Amino acid sequence: MSVIFSASLFFMSFVPLWISILFIDVKSIVTGGEIRTEVISIIIIVIHAFISGCILWNELRPKQKNGEKVYRLVSCSEEKSISAEYLLSYILPLFAFDFTQWDQVVLFLIFYVTLAFLCIRHNYFSINVILEVCHYRFYSCTLENEDHISIEKKIISKCRMELMKGTDICITSVNNEYSILRRIK
Repeated sequence: MSVIFSASLFFMSFVPLWISILFIDVKSIVTGGEIRTEVISIIIIVIHAFISGCILWNELRPKQKNGEKVYRLVSCSEEKSISAEYLLSYILPLFAFDFTQWDQVVLFLIFYVTLAFLCIRHNYFSINVILEVCHYRFYSCTLENEDHISIEKKIISKCRMELMKGTDICITSVNNEYSILRRIK
């Protein structure tokens, strides 16, 4: 997984927080708050969201990619609670910061940049609400390669994989744990 894709995925995993910050900043501007901090925040969030969205769209759309491997799908089960756990664990605590005060924004950035650095450095795949909104699902799968060796993988897919048992699929690795379904062979 490239560092740019990983950073974009990490940024977009905080979309509920970014939307909340945008709402707070716009409200503060309308009510006559400290406009400089809010405008800078809005510009940075909108530009970063646009760039990250373009990168994710390019990487996740179905197409043949280098490193694509063929496996037979033996079994799978959908992971259903993964996004709720992520929201409660990572995003909800960040609402403690006051994003209309520049010193609170600096404290948030220190925390966020440290978290981003650690996640990207360790190739951590962050669960993403945007993926859920775009109808991607997360599956725990047992796959079999050409040599009939079974492996366990978590696969991100727009297809209903429960209906594809016994089918050959082409996947690309995101990291050691997650892969993306590219196409059905």
